[in-house]
Amino acid sequence: MAGWDDLVSFVRVRYEIMRQADDELWFNLPTTGERTQIVAVRQVTGEDDHPWAQITSPVGRVEDIDLGRMLALAGESVAGGAIVSGGLVLFRHSIPLGDTALNGFDRPFRLVVDVADRLEHELTGADEH
Repeated sequence: MAGWDDLVSFVRVRYEIMRQADDELWFNLPTTGERTQIVAVRQVTGEDDHPWAQITSPVGRVEDIDLGRMLALAGESVAGGAIVSGGLVLFRHSIPLGDTALNGFDRPFRLVVDVADRLEHELTGADEH
């Protein structure tokens, strides 16, 4: 099963990392057509005191989004949820490190990116994030 260092190596081989800190990676993933989406992955400690990978992708600025509609649309996703941080609306999902095999990371990345991109497109019509 994969730990944080395994996840960093997995991302480094597959994607171009835009920014990296001790417990955080930022990279871009293509979505549909010419659209791309920024992804941030952070190592966090869960309420269970175990390490998790928290995957976030921005949807737009709080002041530009109908938050009620955002919550309704985000609620259609099978996993993850909407949060506000630093004036941005983000779509976020977390997966346990140590319980997830390396090949299990792509699916959650895609889920977060695809939902965030769809929400961004439906709520703002833009491709800024």
